[in-house]
Amino acid sequence: MTFPETSWTILAEATLNGGESEKAALGKLFERYWTPISSVMRARGVPSERVEDLTQDFFLSLMEGGFFRRADRERGKFRTFLLNALRNFLADDARRTMAAKRGGQLERVELREDSSSYEDDALRFDLAWAETLFDAAVLATGEEVKKKRGEEGWESLQVFLTGEGEMRNYAELGQLLGMGEGGVKSEVSRMRAKFREHLRREVAMTVSAPHEIDEELALLRDVMMRRPAKDHG
Repeated sequence: MTFPETSWTILAEATLNGGESEKAALGKLFERYWTPISSVMRARGVPSERVEDLTQDFFLSLMEGGFFRRADRERGKFRTFLLNALRNFLADDARRTMAAKRGGQLERVELREDSSSYEDDALRFDLAWAETLFDAAVLATGEEVKKKRGEEGWESLQVFLTGEGEMRNYAELGQLLGMGEGGVKSEVSRMRAKFREHLRREVAMTVSAPHEIDEELALLRDVMMRRPAKDHG
């Protein structure tokens, strides 16, 4: 697998002005990180009616503030950079809100931050990040299965990947898909291999160097083990 376009690359393009490629880059950032960012905001007590606007404001602040140019892409992962930027953004927003309540006085407001609050933010962000990557890999795998086996084939096979849907034995699936039990086992094995390939590519887009991929995959597996069972089986 060649090393793909990373989130750093996307952010670099998105900080530029004007063209269609820059708009597309910004759209990719929104799509990939909207859920992790908004999940931390909700956990921080941001009113639900403000979450959408504030999430958009956060992304725009990245574009306009040149955070990308001040970050060292060779140290740390994009996920860590983005979470730290979000925490600073929320602290600034809280100060602005408190100042407005005091009639616009520009007094400094100290916000309590400790290691436990950071760990809570990181876990929420990482869980949403992991689920976003997992879902993207499942979607990409599903599209490939559908081309070969159709919608019904995917609906029957995806349970072996996600745990969602009706679990049938290989004999039943063989009758449905028109193949023997051995063929079904091979189909499931190929599907899982494709999923791992897509997941690895999704993870690769969130790091700055190929050697970081395995580290992030290990973290993703650890985080996904903590997710509620109802989400993916």
